[in-house]
Amino acid sequence: MSEENGTVVEAELQPHEPSPGEAEARDRVRAEAEGMTHRQAVSALTRVRDAVGDAAGGGAPARAELAEWHRITDLLSDHGGPYTTEADPYAQGQLTARHH
Repeated sequence: MSEENGTVVEAELQPHEPSPGEAEARDRVRAEAEGMTHRQAVSALTRVRDAVGDAAGGGAPARAELAEWHRITDLLSDHGGPYTTEADPYAQGQLTARHH
């Protein structure tokens, strides 16, 4: 990941009120990632990174998608099992916040 893309991803992961497009992008990524292994998530991240190109030039939903794949890939590198939203504390926290 380029330094510029890394900075954009870090900024996207900072706490903020996501736009509807950002929330939808993250939800799509989580649905696609459901049941994926770390290796599969890395492949998906690479595909999205190649499609987005320069993250700074992409819109907020594209940056959110890229950031979410990075976050899930990092989570799976420590977790060892397949991804599930039920086992993802970050996703569960966001879902709880949306419904309160």
